[in-house]
Amino acid sequence: MNGKYLLSDLADTSHNFLYGHRYWPAIKKAVIPTATNDRYERIEAIASKSGAPEEFALAMASIAVMTLEQCGPAFLTTPYVPSVTNDKPNDFLKRRATSLKPTLMERLKGKQTTERIQFDEQDPEAWFPILATQEITTAAELDKRPFHEEDPRCYEGMGPIPVDCRSGSCGTCWVGILGGNENLDPVEEFERKRMEYFGYWDSGFINELDDRPLIRLACQAKCNGSAAIVIPPWNGVFGRSRRERESAD
Repeated sequence: MNGKYLLSDLADTSHNFLYGHRYWPAIKKAVIPTATNDRYERIEAIASKSGAPEEFALAMASIAVMTLEQCGPAFLTTPYVPSVTNDKPNDFLKRRATSLKPTLMERLKGKQTTERIQFDEQDPEAWFPILATQEITTAAELDKRPFHEEDPRCYEGMGPIPVDCRSGSCGTCWVGILGGNENLDPVEEFERKRMEYFGYWDSGFINELDDRPLIRLACQAKCNGSAAIVIPPWNGVFGRSRRERESAD
């Protein structure tokens, strides 16, 4: 396992790609000791007390309860202010996986629309261009900003997505697809088998009948348009050891 994989280190940020993340401080304040052991009742109570819109409060309250159960209450007192835009939910989704349109002057000079990969929706500069049928990591490598200074998993000059190979062998470059999934090529058998080995395919987030899953190996996923991804803060190979442990039980 590499990177930050302890939930206690990521309690405030692991869900920052969700629109409802903006209500996280209110949700944290609403978490109080309760006499009920019913998880669902507790989630509903926190959501109601937070004052956040119900359609977002319930999901964020669920995250708070599970975080509390897994890493204790320390995160409740940690100061945290999320980066918030004035976008409405539909605007937030509409902005996701958008191409970069040229300005009028650029159009007059013949500049075309740029297809791109957004890798951090909190940062308007967090994107890189991608060409049709190009693998995501291949496009990312052309972005020469010093990402290695912020993420030690990244190598200098290799882009924002951590990679240790280009053949699907290491599993380092797995990413979550937030938008533009229809612009990715369907998953091929090799990628599916590698995802099974690493432990991502049977993680509960994958529909085995879906040919465009929401978790992909960026070195194998070819893109034919703009997409929005989330780069997880950790990577590792845990599928084999987990299956061995389950079979032993």
